[in-house]
Amino acid sequence: MTVNNPMISLIIALWIGSWMAGCQSVHPPQLTGNTPARVLIINSDHSVPRYEVAESAFIKTLQHSTVLRINLQDDNLPIETVLDELQVTKPDIIYCIGAKALGTVQSITPKTPVVYSSVLSWRQFLNQPGYYGVTSEIAPAAQLAWFKHFFPEIKRIGVLYSHTNSDLIREAHHTAEQLALTLIDAEVEIDSARAQEATQLLGKVDALWILPNPVVLDSQPHTTELFELAQQAKVAVFGYHPVFMEFGATMSINADLATTGRQAALIVQSILEQQSQASAIQFPAGSNISLNLRRVRDYQLYLNPEALNSVSDLLNH
Repeated sequence: MTVNNPMISLIIALWIGSWMAGCQSVHPPQLTGNTPARVLIINSDHSVPRYEVAESAFIKTLQHSTVLRINLQDDNLPIETVLDELQVTKPDIIYCIGAKALGTVQSITPKTPVVYSSVLSWRQFLNQPGYYGVTSEIAPAAQLAWFKHFFPEIKRIGVLYSHTNSDLIREAHHTAEQLALTLIDAEVEIDSARAQEATQLLGKVDALWILPNPVVLDSQPHTTELFELAQQAKVAVFGYHPVFMEFGATMSINADLATTGRQAALIVQSILEQQSQASAIQFPAGSNISLNLRRVRDYQLYLNPEALNSVSDLLNH
């Protein structure tokens, strides 16, 4: 998606600059030989549409390589499957799609460089040598800028988080200040009184921002409860994945899956060409925005009419 709003472009540029400045250059391993590189794709479940889209875009983008594929769908012995493939084909690089694929490879700890996408727990691989990835969500600074663009009268945005999001929350506070937003956070523990904390936070904010977090969103019942509490309080919920629209989110800013696959392919190409990586992690370059107009009306939110041109999926239920 092209960003036409100058304010959003500025915030995204500032955030990317600070992210890149804080990351050391990553040097890929040296690969030699004139034969085509062997790229092994390990897909957690090819029947899942978002995984299939990423894989298709990856293959179309990758050039001058021999592509091998493993589908771990319904595979109860994924480690054995992957080990056998590694021993037989000896790939030069591995592309993992989804948590099952990446978790399987991580347990094997191959010397082969690994590129991944569609993984929520990407932060744990941030400083792990040999691992490169595209995150599953749009850069937080970009999300906040989009919120401001769509709903300029919203001033206070609440967010529930756990210690795994601490660094992200600190960065988000800085971005919020640049956008004249107030970010109100509440930390959640595994055994905390979640409903009570959520209710208290909802009473202080104009909107609730959902982040990828295995503590806050540890189950479907807890997720459903959180959205029900927000609906009762008439507080808009902003998500990062289309599934949240089914729970009742007002807006969701989602990574464009085809773009994610293409980015992963470009990372693979640069590693095979022995180019240094500015960072082992990239945020998705493309996004899709879902908007529920019924929630906008129900909560009496002012919607910037110019922002509608940026919506990919417009809902009214």
